[in-house]
Amino acid sequence: MPSTPAGRPVSGRRASGFGKRCAAWLAVATTMLCGPALAAPEMPSCYVANQLGSPTAAQRALFLMIDQTTVLDDKLVSELGRHLQGLLRPGTTFRVYSFSAYAQGRYLQQRAAGTLEAPLVDQSLRDATAVKTLKNFDACLKSQYAYGTKLVAESVREALQGSSEALARSDVLASIAAVSQAVRDTAAQQKTVLIVSDMLENSSISSFYSQERMRQIDAAQELRKVEKANVRADFDGASVYVMGAGIVPEPKGARSAAASYRSPQSIEALRTFWDGFFERSNARLVGFGAPALLTPIR
Repeated sequence: MPSTPAGRPVSGRRASGFGKRCAAWLAVATTMLCGPALAAPEMPSCYVANQLGSPTAAQRALFLMIDQTTVLDDKLVSELGRHLQGLLRPGTTFRVYSFSAYAQGRYLQQRAAGTLEAPLVDQSLRDATAVKTLKNFDACLKSQYAYGTKLVAESVREALQGSSEALARSDVLASIAAVSQAVRDTAAQQKTVLIVSDMLENSSISSFYSQERMRQIDAAQELRKVEKANVRADFDGASVYVMGAGIVPEPKGARSAAASYRSPQSIEALRTFWDGFFERSNARLVGFGAPALLTPIR
């Protein structure tokens, strides 16, 4: 098993069991989840294809970030699927990212992007449009929605399959700050950021581990380190949700579950740190799942 210079416990365990659960967590994308990888060309606009003018900007934007140092169990995978089913609605633009550490070949990358266009609801415009065009347009939107949800499902599946506790470093702060630029530049009125991560920084900025265990951090002190490292983000008022916080693998050679125990005080200190970081970054931490996200995503 690999060792970790910054103290992150490594068990060498990788995500597994996707063949059994992939069909359950996003019903609309069953065949794609269990099938071959899907290419990701830019999603075409049904408005443009049917010569109905330029589509209006999406009202909602979803930014999903998956930390590949965090391995989810079956229950959390299913929970993630349920959240995504509620978030992927017509009128939503989406982006899916995965990240780990820049030095491990698991650098931040965008895995999928697209827009699920809203239907044409202006009755005067519908009345002025040929029946055949409307029929083709409505059918296009239906196909676009199916394609978009399958694209997200496949991207999430691949990211989760690539997750491993054997990755020693975790550039959580730098990755989140980088994605904030895309969030800020998106024109949607409602912006939602869903981060699937243990939220345990393990980089040159700081390490939230000690002797291969999650340590109880001093939130104020850690925020000063972030300031000193000049890590800055601007989420333009987005709502942020986290699931998977504080997931700690059993350290190498551990003989009991106590080795991966997380005290309530440690979890609260972790939440306080991230609450402070997002407040400074023009965002609101609405839900902090440690690890399950109990707050509904609206």
